Amino acid sequence: MSLYEGIKDVAKVVQKADNIDLYRQLLDLGQQALDMQEEIRQLKQENYELKKKQDVESQIERHEQPYITLKNDNQSIIYCSACWDNNQKIVQVRCDGNGRFKCPICNNEGIYNEEMSKKHYEKMTAIMGRGYNY
Repeated sequence: MSLYEGIKDVAKVVQKADNIDLYRQLLDLGQQALDMQEEIRQLKQENYELKKKQDVESQIERHEQPYITLKNDNQSIIYCSACWDNNQKIVQVRCDGNGRFKCPICNNEGIYNEEMSKKHYEKMTAIMGRGYNY
């Protein structure tokens, strides 16, 4: 039997006894019990979210450039450090294949692979030096 059902059963007995003041008090207590159950539900949800955030935060590895990765991630997926720092959201960045990345949410960008970025820059410099339009 739930708390609410128990209160309803007692309310029926009080109603039959024709004690209106006691009946009103019981109804008020029933509402307070429902409010407390809702508050408990909300607090449990907040607690779950905080634990989840703490778990993610313990997995974060920061890098020199403005991105983060997660420990024990075999794929080494790159996430936006700005989105995490500002909103506690894990947002995967877009990598361009030339060593650079950009966040699709906040437009944070940087270099995830210095060597690839340098090779791309040298290639573009060589192309521009030959008079080609890129």
